[in-house]
Amino acid sequence: MKVLCCFLLLAALAGAQAPAPETFDDLASRAQSLVDSSPAEAVTLFRKALAQRPSWPEGWMYMGGDLFRLQRYAEARDAFRKGIELAPKLGTAYGFLGLCEYELGDYNEALGAIGQGEALGLGPNEGFVIAVRQRAALILAQAQAYDEALAQLGPLSRKGMNSPLIDVAIGLCALTIPKKPEALTPQELEVVNLAGKATWAGMSRKAEAEAAFRDLLAKYPDFPGVQYAFGVYEMEMDQRVALEAFEKELKNHPNHWPSMLVLAFLKTRDGDPEEGIRITEKAMKLEPARNRWIAQTAIGQAYLSMGEPAKAIVELEAAVKQQPNNDSIHFFLEQAYRQGGRKADALRERDAFVKLREQTDPMSLPTHPGLGRQESTGTAAP
Repeated sequence: MKVLCCFLLLAALAGAQAPAPETFDDLASRAQSLVDSSPAEAVTLFRKALAQRPSWPEGWMYMGGDLFRLQRYAEARDAFRKGIELAPKLGTAYGFLGLCEYELGDYNEALGAIGQGEALGLGPNEGFVIAVRQRAALILAQAQAYDEALAQLGPLSRKGMNSPLIDVAIGLCALTIPKKPEALTPQELEVVNLAGKATWAGMSRKAEAEAAFRDLLAKYPDFPGVQYAFGVYEMEMDQRVALEAFEKELKNHPNHWPSMLVLAFLKTRDGDPEEGIRITEKAMKLEPARNRWIAQTAIGQAYLSMGEPAKAIVELEAAVKQQPNNDSIHFFLEQAYRQGGRKADALRERDAFVKLREQTDPMSLPTHPGLGRQESTGTAAP
């Protein structure tokens, strides 16, 4: 009997000393206080809090951020997806989701998420914005969509936001190298850095751009893409010098399709649209399908200059399907419809052009010569 009484007493004492279950508010407060200082511990606490209240969107976002810092990208992706389900208007969450998808190698998913994040707003954190746009640019560069990649980086240059990561991303686009930074040889990385710094200075309208390009040309005149990068830089200042650079690029590297497309534009502009079409058709056999809109727009412009609107319409309608947010294609298509007497269609394209132009910074960056200026949305102005 005494043994039983002692057992009951001990059990009662143990029950009295057992801590009360932590409330959601306690768990959430402790987790948030550890977000920066102890992400692993914060993740544990967030999981406990979310077990009690799974409808807490901020908790999923915070936990996703800490999982990302811990390089647990698959778990972070799942957390951000859950948070976005509960709060679908938060641009930073989409941006983080895109970063997770990038690290997991799901590049199409990453671009989709980043695009949604940009549309909603990536927030004021410069480091975060740089990281998101740089990853998007790298994905597009690997796909040889160099215009779209540079358009991702344009808004950063206008705000003076730069980093070594951005120099590399811009250099890859300027030299038209479809590689990841980690796949570059030491020499390639040196050239990419020089090209990136020179192109960044040119994009930012800085006086040192000319000297930077001259240094690049002096050291690596025959490196693939160097003459092309210099030619693109010169397009707005001296198109004769630019033309010489593109011709040098093609002499050194005859299958460099971006140079072919620029050369085709210049031929059309100088009154030889037939030669422009011939060069463009050659480039189309080499360029990736993703960039077909550039060639189609170039051929459409050539047909416009030849007074053949029906042929121009076919090419430009195909281009606008690929790049519906590119305002310059709508501009050229409007011209083609007007030449062809299709007034209602021309007015529709004019409205589309004006609407897209209103979203474009007048000082936005030149991307593909001849297609005008392009923003991060992919719009361009003639």
